[in-house]
Amino acid sequence: MMSNIFVLNQNVKLDSLKQLNKMIGDDGVNVFLTTNFMFENERDFVSVLFVNPVFRTFADYLTDAEMDRIDNESFQIGVHQDDYIAEIKRRKNKLVLKKVMAEFPNASLFVLSNSLGIDSKVWKIAGAKTIEAEYYYPERIPFKRRIRQVLRKNQMVNGVYCLLKRSRRRRLLDDDEVKVGHFEGKKYVFLGRLSRIDYRLDLSFETSHEEVERLNAGQFEKKDNCTYVTTWHEHFKYPLPDDDSIAVRWAQDGYLPPNYSHYDYEFKPNNVVYYCWDELGTHLFKNRCLPYEIIPFRKKLYMPQPSFPERITNVLIVASGSGDWTALKNRSDDDIMVYAFAQMAKRFPHIHFTYRCHPTWIHPSNVGVNAINRVSEYFKSLKLPNLTLSSNTPIADNGKEFQLSFSRSSLDEDLNEADFVFGEHSVSMIDAAFRGIPFCSVNLTKRRNFFIGMNELGFPTCASHEEIARMLEKASSDGFRKEYLDAVNNYNRMTDEEEE
Repeated sequence: MMSNIFVLNQNVKLDSLKQLNKMIGDDGVNVFLTTNFMFENERDFVSVLFVNPVFRTFADYLTDAEMDRIDNESFQIGVHQDDYIAEIKRRKNKLVLKKVMAEFPNASLFVLSNSLGIDSKVWKIAGAKTIEAEYYYPERIPFKRRIRQVLRKNQMVNGVYCLLKRSRRRRLLDDDEVKVGHFEGKKYVFLGRLSRIDYRLDLSFETSHEEVERLNAGQFEKKDNCTYVTTWHEHFKYPLPDDDSIAVRWAQDGYLPPNYSHYDYEFKPNNVVYYCWDELGTHLFKNRCLPYEIIPFRKKLYMPQPSFPERITNVLIVASGSGDWTALKNRSDDDIMVYAFAQMAKRFPHIHFTYRCHPTWIHPSNVGVNAINRVSEYFKSLKLPNLTLSSNTPIADNGKEFQLSFSRSSLDEDLNEADFVFGEHSVSMIDAAFRGIPFCSVNLTKRRNFFIGMNELGFPTCASHEEIARMLEKASSDGFRKEYLDAVNNYNRMTDEEEE
């Protein structure tokens, strides 16, 4: 019996699949291999169009050890960050190709996309036929980006290109992008938006037009007198000279998994040192032998005693994000947690579940511009009155600027209604704990637990649907409360730790 394998992702409009009926027969197995995980409503739609549909994700064919190896083998000293990410994607696609063909030998291959984790070239080399589909976001690489890719592959031309790029007129900064503060006789200049991390800083920053004019003129102060600070998610907006006489810090603005295998943090100027909130935040950089410091003017945040509910009635689920910067991340990671809590909503009709998709999902390189909308459509199809989507997450607009950093104010609004929080490795769980709301992490993937740093302090975690259900049932028990309070005390002791 002949098989067909269709390689696609959530950037493909499922209506586009109607055209495939004319290209295949009425028998055989039709495998839909996706980087995302198809929800029930999407599977139902496909099942009407095709006989014998089989659904697989890339993650189904990958082990933690294999993804770790891909991260490590893709990195070489001096490689450009974009090329490193492209190599991760290429190796990942090759391994998935090998394994899916072993399961479905002699199958005909069709590739419908070249984005969101798919490297169409790998599949075309293997004989796949390319099928143009309708997309939520344009698939074709812009001409200027193609030119940059060609230039990077020629070392001599790339060197000239980089020099020309550095010599271009610097983007002028606005007054609201530059803040100045002073601590222990030293000046700190913050570049970007403070809204994501100001609650972590015990230092007042003020706008300085004079400092803006200096920076726009290319005048930088030496490290003995001044340190320039920006955040990890906005550092690319504020390129500063890679000069050992200038001190530059990229500040932590989210939870940092200590067991990441990727090399994303290696791509930095030599004079950049990472700023961490606390001792837990240093573990990633220690493990990767990268320079770091605990922020000298950090605000020590302690978790209060939780307000344990007598009975859980309102659950907030805070999602993390995915992308191609590490092989350990799969876009189906986010989807399987969405699916899991949809099942919980069916199982616990007396509990209201609010799902907060990560705002960066809609970036065209992360989960996909239609990512939040498809969750909304899935929830509508279930018609469950106790399952809703947060109203505080953005909807993609192809005409707007895509962001990688968002204000925390909308999270605060979601937390107002919650008496328990679940998530995978989102810092929003820790934010909830600061407000006295207990949390539990969830890892339903086949790879390592990214929230291990917090779990080792004693905070609970779940690895299956049944464990989530048991957590919902026992969260009001005396045993859970004691274990959770022990974890809170461990976290607060960690907060007081200083680097020697």
